[in-house]
Amino acid sequence: MSITAETAKQHANDPAVLCCRAEAGITIEAANLEDPAIFDELVDSGLLSLEGCLKIGQVLGAKLTKTSDSLSPLTPDNVEGFKDAVESEEETKEEQAEAPAAVEAAASVQGAVATVKGGKVVISIKEGKDIYLELPV
Repeated sequence: MSITAETAKQHANDPAVLCCRAEAGITIEAANLEDPAIFDELVDSGLLSLEGCLKIGQVLGAKLTKTSDSLSPLTPDNVEGFKDAVESEEETKEEQAEAPAAVEAAASVQGAVATVKGGKVVISIKEGKDIYLELPV
């Protein structure tokens, strides 16, 4: 499923993969890219390889040089005019630094376990009362 421009900004440092077949010569937009939330499962199952894949922030506005099928990673081989670095790296690093602190606070509840793995927050509560969860969007 394609992503919105807002989602592309939030995932600027995630791998860029086409959501559907795209013809050579198009300018890559957020609507051409797949949601990074599904990548872990595809990589684990062997259906997707992200080796050498450019980041979403690098490919927006670049030109696709080869007609490519859906779920094709965007690499320097099939994209021209991509950016060397992602512009919003500092913001993403700040968000990543804040995330572990939130997980540690949630894990201090007796009998509760919270982990962050592959872009997912997993919370396991064996038994509880008056449970309140708040996750950043």
